[in-house]
Amino acid sequence: MKTFLKFEFTPTQWATLRKLIEQTTTTPDGEQTSWVDCAVVEIGFICLEWGQVDDKPVCTKQSDKWAVDILFYAEVPKEFEPYAVYPNPCGVHTFSGDDSLYLKTFCAKYPDSPYCIIPTNETP
Repeated sequence: MKTFLKFEFTPTQWATLRKLIEQTTTTPDGEQTSWVDCAVVEIGFICLEWGQVDDKPVCTKQSDKWAVDILFYAEVPKEFEPYAVYPNPCGVHTFSGDDSLYLKTFCAKYPDSPYCIIPTNETP
């Protein structure tokens, strides 16, 4: 079962936790790392507020947390759970074709969100 989650870590927390899902192998070309049972996209420090300078958008307030999206192909390590965040679907990134996986976890956490309410044709 696949699970798509979004996380925010301090750089130190991410450096520690990534070791749980990262594997290093030695090849004739040197050491190579790969992700184990997951796909990872490191978003980085997300801009929280934008301004303008010379008619160009400029980030005026940046998060101090490192944003990471992870598509798990196996069970999510429990060590990651405290760092999960749930921006309104789908945030600044999604894994192509897996929007519904994120929406599933988002709606389990926030079932009353407008993103999770299925419209009906009934009139009041």
